[in-house]
Amino acid sequence: MSLLKARLFDKQSSGFDDISIEFKDDILVIYFQASTKTYILNELTFSQRLGNMPRFIYLNDGKVCECNDNDSIDEVLKKCKLSTSSRFIHHIESKSIYILPALAITALVIFAFLKYFVPYCAEKIAQSLPQSISSQIGSGTLVAMDKFILEPTHLSKNKQTNIQNDFADMSLGLKGLPPLNLEFRFSKKIGANAFALPDGTIIMTDQLVLLSHNNKELLSILAHEIGHIKHRHTLRMLFQNSAVFVIITTITGDATAASSLISTLPTILIESSFSRDLEAQADDYAILLMKRKKIPLHNFSNIMSRLSKGEKGDKIKEYFASHPVTSSRISKFKE
Repeated sequence: MSLLKARLFDKQSSGFDDISIEFKDDILVIYFQASTKTYILNELTFSQRLGNMPRFIYLNDGKVCECNDNDSIDEVLKKCKLSTSSRFIHHIESKSIYILPALAITALVIFAFLKYFVPYCAEKIAQSLPQSISSQIGSGTLVAMDKFILEPTHLSKNKQTNIQNDFADMSLGLKGLPPLNLEFRFSKKIGANAFALPDGTIIMTDQLVLLSHNNKELLSILAHEIGHIKHRHTLRMLFQNSAVFVIITTITGDATAASSLISTLPTILIESSFSRDLEAQADDYAILLMKRKKIPLHNFSNIMSRLSKGEKGDKIKEYFASHPVTSSRISKFKE
């Protein structure tokens, strides 16, 4: 094999020497201007081939040799049976016929990552997150929403107290939940709506209260929201919409950074929606709770049917921006 031009880098500095190299059987010979030096190939490490990028040969004295003649180096590696993976990789990346399959595989991996891996990690993180962090996220979110989205309630004190008392009766004796708290707010931006925060707070708008025909209809929606709290759906949705956070938390096991997501949760609650699986899980919990508390199931289907129809001048359909409804969901609650 003829001499190959190369550069030799010293580990002590960024400077280099122009050299020539030659492969002789299982020996690498480096030719300097006034001397030569030999190395045993089995004691050297060769970088993988990446297109036409320069190849690096890591010498056992800490120096690095850079050579642009990839074909000659591949020939030596094949002859000495030192490496075959680089030739395969180079073959794959240098053939246009593999572009479409590679794109398809990449798209499939991304789809699987977003469809299965991220939700799985989000669920695990949500279930293992300390309640102190959930409380911090919930209280911080309510402060943010009160500042930008919500306004003080217009409901009378008697109306609030009446609903609060019924809610307290329904919540009595429930286990595996943080302390539950019902808050009323007025909001032109989100209309008739109700949503649960990770700390156990449920926010119900005046518009939703005015749409109801009785407190049992409101309790049916509150039972559904308790289901979201029970299964930590809000946290799961938050983490699924913050895939980078999920990845970092999964790798490091550090969930204390969750408090930094407070600013994103109001937007997610209003503009995103629970998946059908999460809604079905919350519905199932609501059905069990309503039966246990002797609240007729048709109250849920009645108010949901009313919400789905809409009325002029009211943004009551906004409820379904975050709680997608289907006829099958409504029919589950019909007796």
